[in-house]
Amino acid sequence: MNRNLPAMILLAAWTTILTGCGSGPAMILESDIPAPPAMEGRHSSNIDQRSGQLDGGKFTFRGSIPDVVYFTNEIVALFQNNGWKVSKRAVQPTKGDLLFRKDNREVEVNFRAGHLNPSMSEATIIVRQIAEPTPPPSVPSA
Repeated sequence: MNRNLPAMILLAAWTTILTGCGSGPAMILESDIPAPPAMEGRHSSNIDQRSGQLDGGKFTFRGSIPDVVYFTNEIVALFQNNGWKVSKRAVQPTKGDLLFRKDNREVEVNFRAGHLNPSMSEATIIVRQIAEPTPPPSVPSA
């Protein structure tokens, strides 16, 4: 019997739980936060999830990014289709830094394309709560 079989089964189960199940784009922990397309979950930490909403956490992925511009456009479209607004978009030939906002949360997506081997590319998604927007000042009535 292969000694690595239990570890492989555990990794497959963990990856399924991390990215969620079902059709359509993979979502992190079945939330409203898309996982990077064609990438595999590697590590997660500081998870804060309440009532099905992911409020915090750091998630790392590894996979292929053969074209940084195409990958960026794909990530942006996935987030926008889930109600997120682009707050920052900084893309260079081999890396990208994106920031999305929705309600009182923000998601930072950082990715680096493998220069010599695109299949060794990495992405990190950081989810955090932000301060509630300040309400506009009230105007006294005359």
